[in-house]
Amino acid sequence: MNDSKIKELGDSLQGLLSILKKNREYVDRHVLKTKYREPYYDLLRRINQNATAFSKEVSLSGLAINPDFPLAEQIKAINHAVSDSGLLVKMGRCLSSHYDVAELYHLSMEMREVIESALRPYVAPEDCLVAGLFNIEQEPVLYNTLTEKVYENDTWVDRKLDLKGKLLIYLKQNKYPAEPEPAGRTETIKQCQKTM
Repeated sequence: MNDSKIKELGDSLQGLLSILKKNREYVDRHVLKTKYREPYYDLLRRINQNATAFSKEVSLSGLAINPDFPLAEQIKAINHAVSDSGLLVKMGRCLSSHYDVAELYHLSMEMREVIESALRPYVAPEDCLVAGLFNIEQEPVLYNTLTEKVYENDTWVDRKLDLKGKLLIYLKQNKYPAEPEPAGRTETIKQCQKTM
């Protein structure tokens, strides 16, 4: 995540939300939607664009996507998790009712956790134990080569390791899912065995 970009987007969004709140406090909504229709809807459009950019920067920036799995499959997993989380509704409510960028930030961080959980099955094949070749007695470290995180105290922590002179032991024998057997292959094998 780019903290300076998040701050810039958040400040811009807070300014727009302040204008919206003030407009709604001093002008009847019906008047806003009729007499001031064009500037009112322009303000809502700008808020929506800024809120989307802000939320995307917080929840998606720097996420690890595994290039060894189809991108469409990973996107489908993300969309399904986001849809099931109910966070999009909460985000909309926080903007239209509370005008609160800090709350949107926390909801976006929750969204990031949901997305990271959805991507975990695609990232997990890159988990490995890292041991020093010249100090093999030292306890190995659980590391993910894709996310560049170390597993410590029941959580993944950002820490890039220097892998020079290290032994990487992947935790799963089959790193990638096996392709299913073609339909009817088992029956063909059984028939061949009977004729022998």
